[in-house]
Amino acid sequence: MSFLEDLEEAIRGIKTSRIVSCPTQFMEIPGIDGDAHAQHECVGLVAELSVPKSGEIISATLFDPSYQKIQLDLEIFKQPITEIADNAAWAPSDIDMVNFVTELVFSSYDDHINSLTWEILNIGKAYTAPLGKFWIKAVTRGAPTYAAGAKPRFQIQILSLDPAFVEV
Repeated sequence: MSFLEDLEEAIRGIKTSRIVSCPTQFMEIPGIDGDAHAQHECVGLVAELSVPKSGEIISATLFDPSYQKIQLDLEIFKQPITEIADNAAWAPSDIDMVNFVTELVFSSYDDHINSLTWEILNIGKAYTAPLGKFWIKAVTRGAPTYAAGAKPRFQIQILSLDPAFVEV
C-alpha cells in the first residue's frame, strides 16, 4: 500500500461519537397487568432495546402517565435474562447477574399535574453490548398500581461509539 492508501484506511478507521436516543420515542414497559405491586417487585416483562454495541449511558428519562410518585428502577443487562413475572419478587440468578450493566434509579420526579417525569443526568456509565441490545427489567421500590393505558415509558440517551448504529 502507498502512503495515501494507508492514510485513507486510517481515516476510515477513526470512530466518531454521537448522542443517540434509545429508542427515539419513549418505550412502554411491556406486560404490566394492572394489578397492585408491592415493594421490590418486578413491573412488567423484560424489555428488549436496540443500543450501540459500545457507548456511554449519559442520561435517562422515565414518563409515568399513571401519576404514581413511586420510585421505579430499570435493571440493565447486555445479554438476555431469565424472565421474572410481573408482580414477582426481583430475584435475578447469579448467571444473569454476570451480564449486569447498571441500574437506573429514578428517585425524584417532576410533577406535571396529570403525569410525572423522572430524569437521571450525567450518568457516565461506559458499556459494551456485543449483541447491540439491552435487556431491561423494571423494579418498583414502593407499591404502585398502573392504570390500563397509562403504563410507564422510558428512554435512554447514549454517547454512541458504534459508527454502524442507527436509531430506531
